[in-house]
Amino acid sequence: MGIIIKRKKHYVTRVLLWFLVIIFFGFSPLIAGLIGGSLTELSTGQPCHEGNCFWGALPWYMFFTLPVSLLFLLIFGIIVLVDSIKLYSK
Repeated sequence: MGIIIKRKKHYVTRVLLWFLVIIFFGFSPLIAGLIGGSLTELSTGQPCHEGNCFWGALPWYMFFTLPVSLLFLLIFGIIVLVDSIKLYSK
């Protein structure tokens, strides 16, 4: 029995959803930094960058989140491949 894919409809529901969640995790520091920096610039009127704003330095955490998310994608891809082989070999 498969871990993630137990029926063919799970390709659309589970695989796509988890793929997007893993990609979002990898880029979440960038997304949070852009949104927070924009809100700070709107509220203060000052430009937000790495030197004067936490939000400007937050995207540097992608050096940690991107490799972890790539590792998760590799593991997830292997699990999906094994489940697909088991599903279609029946």
